[in-house]
Amino acid sequence: ILKGEINDYGINCSTATIGRYLKELDYKGYTLQKGNQGRILTFAGDSLVTEIENNIVKSTIREQLTLDIQISEYNELIDLLNVRKILEVEATHLAAINATDDEIKCLCESLEIHRKCIEDNEDPTNPALDFHAMIAKICHNKFISTLLNVLIFEEKRIESIFETLITRERGGTYIKEHDKITEAIMARNPREAASLMQEHIQELIEAIIEQTHEI
Repeated sequence: ILKGEINDYGINCSTATIGRYLKELDYKGYTLQKGNQGRILTFAGDSLVTEIENNIVKSTIREQLTLDIQISEYNELIDLLNVRKILEVEATHLAAINATDDEIKCLCESLEIHRKCIEDNEDPTNPALDFHAMIAKICHNKFISTLLNVLIFEEKRIESIFETLITRERGGTYIKEHDKITEAIMARNPREAASLMQEHIQELIEAIIEQTHEI
């Protein structure tokens, strides 16, 4: 029966191989053989199946979300930044409250990588976005962090495609704003940190709007 069902999924698997897998599941305590009735799932087996099902659902949702937010126009980039602003203002507020000293040190290191990129006249896009991703990480809210990581990943992809992007030319201004945000987080001032982040991302949005008017 199992061989037939597995074959229906396009997987070629012999009955001998299935038998070995079943014995391995018995050995690991995930299944229990009940005479001629076949096998039943143990509590551990049932928990494992639930975990696998949840992981599949999460993976499917993540893949669909990535597909849904793929962007190719400046107007869509503005939409993405508006969503980022909502999430990152709260992430920055939480980072100022929740980040450990070691995490703030990592944020400072990310800031210095961004600064060096500006000094070397290199494209600052990725280091700048990595700084924002670090804030998402240290805010200690897994939902905000996960959503921001998806948005930042998509923004990196699309910004690498655009031949011209005004924000690349303003790295010197943005590094100063990142400096102020970092200082507010280090000072454990959530209100100031959140306010600075909101102003910073709004400047990014206005820069892209400015560019769309020039095209």
